[in-house]
Amino acid sequence: MSAVAADSVRAAAARRRGARARRLAEHAASAVLGLALLLLAALLIVSIAGYSALIDHSDSMRPAVRAGDMVFTESVPATALHRGEIVTFSDRALGGRLVTHRVISIRRTGSHIDFLTRGDANPAAESWSVPARASLGLVVLRVPVLGRATAWMSERWVRTVLLGFAAAVLGTALLRRIWSA
Repeated sequence: MSAVAADSVRAAAARRRGARARRLAEHAASAVLGLALLLLAALLIVSIAGYSALIDHSDSMRPAVRAGDMVFTESVPATALHRGEIVTFSDRALGGRLVTHRVISIRRTGSHIDFLTRGDANPAAESWSVPARASLGLVVLRVPVLGRATAWMSERWVRTVLLGFAAAVLGTALLRRIWSA
């Protein structure tokens, strides 16, 4: 075989490897974008249905809820809550930060409801009260690890990289179509 033919065979093999790599990149980009769109659509549907999606950042409710889990809450009247349920409330002691803990006891005093709640992994309980007409978040669903993925995708640098990658893949695909026509 001549040197020219050998070079031609090597060039053809390199083109096939390049085409394979481009197809793999296109499939990976499509999968990532599809997953992101699916996640956004699911969160939108959940929001329209009246639920709130929250990311749990601590292990205070472990093992029922772990750090990085996404919990979905439904707004319910404080008077409808029961002992043993997991609720999300705004904790004044933490500057209004949302806390998710289990209800230990409930006591109505006049126009207020006093709660005693505790994280399953916490040694101490906290007491707080709300007006009887208030609403609180009742945890209705926990999705393991989804909160971590959502938080990761909301990072500015991750969005920039993903959008840049998607733009590069789409641009390459468009250019290939134009050049092959």
